[in-house]
Amino acid sequence: MRNAGILLIVILAVLAAGCTASAPLAATTPATTPTTAPTIPSLVGTWNGPSAGYEEGVGFSDYRDLDIRMIVTEQKDRVFAGRILFVVNGTESATEFAGVIGREGRTFAMSEQTGGYCFGEILGPDTIEITYLEDGSPYSASIDSFTRVK
Repeated sequence: MRNAGILLIVILAVLAAGCTASAPLAATTPATTPTTAPTIPSLVGTWNGPSAGYEEGVGFSDYRDLDIRMIVTEQKDRVFAGRILFVVNGTESATEFAGVIGREGRTFAMSEQTGGYCFGEILGPDTIEITYLEDGSPYSASIDSFTRVK
């Protein structure tokens, strides 16, 4: 009788521990729908337009005396490069940059040779908006609304 009691206790313990529960269902793979990769837009060309921002020690500005041109000279897949020209009162300066287009084909990021970073959005085939940030002293931030020069 003692053995039967021990056996009953073991069976009850196994049941309480869930060892006799049914096996978990096999993982199911959700139905997949075919997706097409987004089209990679070409940014090659010359872009310009108005800019507004803030600079330490200067304050807010719409940069009316500054002509900014972004010239994308080359692009391979989602990676592109070029230079940005700044013209103030007839004096021109330039900086080189490299950038990448986001996986979704709508956003991009750039790093400038002389410092600073740009984050942008492709709004249409010939329209982009760029947010520029530079840390250090003087720090600054600006928004550029560019269209492609045809």
